[in-house]
Amino acid sequence: MENVSVTINGKACTAPKGSTVLQAAEMNGIHIPTLCHMKDIDPRANCRMCVVEIEKFRTFQPACATKVSEGMVINTDTPALRNARKTTLELILSDHAVDCHHCMRIGSTKCDDLDPKFCEMCFWCDCEKDGFCELQTLAREYKVDVLPYIQRGFDQPIDDSTGSIVRNPNKCIKCRRCLDVCNSVQTVHNLCDMNRGTDTKIVPAMGVLMSESPCVQCGRCVEVCPTGAIYMKEHKDELLYFTHKYGVTTIAQVSESIMPELAKLSKTSSAKANMEHVTAGLRKIGVDYVVTDEFCQSLSANAGKRALENFIGNGPVVITSSFAAQNFVKANFPELSEKLVTYPSTQQMFGKYVKECFIKDKGIDPKAVKTINLLNDNENAAEAVNSSSVDFVVNARELFRVFTRTGADVTFSRPSEPDSWGEPAACSCASLFAPSQWKPKGSITETTVNLNGKLYKAAITHTLGQTRELLEVYKKGECGYDIIRINA
Repeated sequence: MENVSVTINGKACTAPKGSTVLQAAEMNGIHIPTLCHMKDIDPRANCRMCVVEIEKFRTFQPACATKVSEGMVINTDTPALRNARKTTLELILSDHAVDCHHCMRIGSTKCDDLDPKFCEMCFWCDCEKDGFCELQTLAREYKVDVLPYIQRGFDQPIDDSTGSIVRNPNKCIKCRRCLDVCNSVQTVHNLCDMNRGTDTKIVPAMGVLMSESPCVQCGRCVEVCPTGAIYMKEHKDELLYFTHKYGVTTIAQVSESIMPELAKLSKTSSAKANMEHVTAGLRKIGVDYVVTDEFCQSLSANAGKRALENFIGNGPVVITSSFAAQNFVKANFPELSEKLVTYPSTQQMFGKYVKECFIKDKGIDPKAVKTINLLNDNENAAEAVNSSSVDFVVNARELFRVFTRTGADVTFSRPSEPDSWGEPAACSCASLFAPSQWKPKGSITETTVNLNGKLYKAAITHTLGQTRELLEVYKKGECGYDIIRINA
């Protein structure tokens, strides 16, 4: 690909032709702040945080939407730019319920004085994203110590009707990330913008509650929200309560999916944020049994294989263990609902194994058991609420906050091996049923499955948009696969 030469902050840089200024800066290790931008999603240039100065341009230009050209001279961090960004933040915060940084709001400190670890011990601030909010981080970076503009009233009702996904419209900054993911990537078309200008709201379709909307509870909107406007209901307090309650046995299943985020939050290496250190931390806070998800993942894969064996040979098989994908098919392809083959997820297998095997072997009272699944997948939290597969689903951010509150720091804990439920059972279809990673702009995975000595062509989707694409073809009878595993 042809490159162009540009100058950024006095540094000679190159970038592929057609790149944006933001992409060129990132490729050359130069930071430009953003709020509405998402990688691999067409830019909206809503927030204006990424504005830059470009020679021969009369006004600031959004870095996310401006393409580089040969010889372009760009500045990203001048006093004028910093002032403009600070003003932008102040204006955004004037229309945002500031439930964080209580000390700053009452005028007893400045943002630079705040210690995140101390803040976690304080219960004055009331936001799930406190300490992990992108808006808050930028406010600290640009020294927003006071709010000079009059704040609007924040009286919009909080929507927790689904029991898992919570919407707090008072904290929405209208970046439209959730809208883009819901409509363009997942193609659920649940979220939309209503009204215009300062009266703009991001709401479920027709302005109804989330539980009454087309939402399938995939939770991808939660992943991309930069603030506390939409989040999964948390269980930090319940987790600590039951791990310290006499007479209650707690059993935790830990997925490797939480480790990268936990390492990032702990500001440590993957060597420290690993299964052995997390196991030690969980035992320190009182969890009685800690296992990896490998054993139950093998049980799930073999359950999927058995389901396939019952249906393969009668045309293409559409199969899933995904809670959100099942909801998506029911809502968008009702005529295919009866043809959809389902099998238990790893989380469901964990809850089932604990109830039917583990506690019987240990002689534990079923009424005095709490199951905890630790992984970074919001869909699983919704599944737990709707199917009671486990008692709690905890993500990396929640676990980090629990560890911070209790002093169970993974960077200092002595490694501890997790408990074992035996060797995972081998599965000849392991590649088909391996955990699927959400990829907003990735491609459908193709693989070959050996089922009882016969080879079948299979496809694995990684978004609901890909799922829609394949199911539309499937409906027409033009499917080129023997097996389609759909995911959310």
